[in-house]
Parts: sequence; C-alpha cells; structure tokens
Amino acid sequence: MLLSRLTRKITLATAKSLLLVGVVSASPIGDVVESTGVGTLLRQSSDVVEAKVGEGIQLNDTAQTAKGRILIKFLDEAELSLIEHTKVYIDKVYYDPDPSKSKMVMKMALGTARFASGRLGMVDKKNIDITTPTAQIAVRGTDFTSTVDEIGRSLVILLPDENGDPSGEIVVSNQAGSVTLTEAYAATMVSSVSSQPVQKVVIQNITPALIDNMFIVNPPKEVRQAIAETLQDEQNVDMGALDFDFLQYDGLDGTLEDYIDESETTRLDYDFLESDLLVDLLDVIDELIRTMGDLEDRQADNASGDIILKGATWGRNSDSQYSIYKEDGGIVFYRDVNGVISLKFANGGSIRVETEVDGYGGTITADGGDDIGVFIKQD
Repeated sequence: MLLSRLTRKITLATAKSLLLVGVVSASPIGDVVESTGVGTLLRQSSDVVEAKVGEGIQLNDTAQTAKGRILIKFLDEAELSLIEHTKVYIDKVYYDPDPSKSKMVMKMALGTARFASGRLGMVDKKNIDITTPTAQIAVRGTDFTSTVDEIGRSLVILLPDENGDPSGEIVVSNQAGSVTLTEAYAATMVSSVSSQPVQKVVIQNITPALIDNMFIVNPPKEVRQAIAETLQDEQNVDMGALDFDFLQYDGLDGTLEDYIDESETTRLDYDFLESDLLVDLLDVIDELIRTMGDLEDRQADNASGDIILKGATWGRNSDSQYSIYKEDGGIVFYRDVNGVISLKFANGGSIRVETEVDGYGGTITADGGDDIGVFIKQD
C-alpha cells in the first residue's frame, strides 16, 4: 500500500512538472512595446506575424523591420530596439530563479539595433551572448548599438547612461583579437571574422538618435581615421629590415616565372600615394569616355576572369581614382582623396557602387550589381 501511494505521488509530480514545462515554453519572453511602420516577427514555425504593440516575443523569433521601427522589452526589462531595415535573431532567452543559470542569446544580423541589459538582475551579464556576423559582444551592464551591413561588417558603439556617464563596459572580439569599450560613445569596427577590431575611438558630437545604417557607409571621422591606420598597419608600410625573418625566405627554390602571376592583382600592386588631389574635370570626362568605350574589349581580356566589372577596370582607375583589386576571394574598392573610401565585398555578390565625390560621379558594377547596392556621397 505504501509503495502504491508513493508511486502515485511521483506520477502526479511528474505530470505536474511536465505541465509546467509546457506552460513555460509557450509563454512569451517579452513583448513589443512600441511599433511604427512595417515590422514583422518570423516564427520558428515559419509563420510571419505583424510586430504590433502587445505582440509576444517567443524563442527563435527573428525580429525584422522594413520602413519601420520596433521596441521589444523582455521579462527582465532588457530592451532591444530596431530601426529601419534591421534584422535580429532571438535565439535563446530563458529565466531561472538562479540568475547564474539564466541565458540570453541573440544575433544582430543586419542594420542598426540597440540593446540595453535588464535592470532586474534576472540574468548574469556573463550569460548574455550577443553576436554579429563578424564579432562577439560581451556585455557587462551596458547600453550599446551595433550597425551591420550586407557583408557583415560591424560597428559597435557604447552609449552613455542618463547622466552622460558610460553605461558599463563591453568587449568586442573575434578570432583575431578584442577591443574593450569603457567610455561613452567609444566605438570599434570589425570587417571580418579574421581581421582584428580596429583600435578604440571615441566619437564626438553625436547622440543615440543620430546612429543609423549610414554609419557603416559613411562612418564618423574618428572611425574612418582608425580604419585608415589599421589598413596602414596591415600593409606594413613602416616595415623595417628588423621586422623581416630572412631565414624563412625560400624564394631561391624556384625560377622567376614560378613567382610571377600576372593574372592576380592585390593590394600591394597599387601605389595609393598616386591619388591626384587636383583633378582636371576635362581629363576626367575624357578618361570616362575612353573607359566606357573600350570596356567590353578589356573585359574580354580580363585576367581576373570570374568577376566582371563595368564602369571601371582592375587596378587603379584615373577617372574615379578607385583602386579595385581582389583580396581573400572578394573584391576591394579603395580610394584615398580628401578622405578614405574603403569597401570590401565577399566573393559571390552582385555589387553596385554609386559614388558622388568632388571631380567624379559614376557607377561601378561587379557581376551585374543586382544584390548589393552602395551609394556614397562625399563632402
């Protein structure tokens, strides 16, 4: 009788536990508290629902906006806001009575999103895992934004609190290194998973409302300068004789022909100091006409083969003053005239770059220009 009674208690307790687990798994982990324009939630079931005020957030939801904005508040009062053309994947959010066992995982996939950690202490900050396509962000009681473009480049900015002081600390890292942001409006940019985050800079004269998707296309001057310095370091322009290990050189093992590949151009093939700061407009027009006139013939002989350019040729273009070359399987546009323009696209994309700068206005496409569009207007 005692064994029968004990068995019945265990069965009832198990059934009750399963019921509670079912209720918890179906319960929202947050709600949409503000919504303007067009915003949606893509469910794990592939259902798409409107991100209207009061709509509950579920695990594995993908929040995305078109011409709209949404603000999500989670149960611990953490907030996630998305501006226009932004996508965030909410992977795991669960709360345990023991905060050390709670978890929050999400990926900023595209556009500009702002995250402010919760104030209720329901999740240990070390258990908040936020990533972008190229970086991981470790949160320590923080309010920050991330801006991500179509090829995964990520700009991360630490925001101030209501008193103007730093809202906390974040560590931006990937397999190449890390940067710690501790000042209000401190920022770093990460171009790829294998390139180190650029050195920390503090952006002046901005507010959170000014941070949008254009911060990737046209970064603040402090970020542009940090990118230029990082690019200079990568090119080893200050490399001296003591920086080179001559014992590793095996160039005498082959003939000259073994090491010359005329079909491949890289960053080192161009002298970026050739940029002409005083442009003759008539020369630009003549060069543009000449380039367009014989472009098809030059593309037929294009040594790079697999990527077809229109509006420019491989190497340095004297009309646009872009240097265009392949790097790591992708394509790079680089221009250094009264400010640096540096674009790097992954392999396989159909790219369109429209540029309006002093002395040049034109369009360059790679493989048709249907997938990725970049418009640059430089003052």
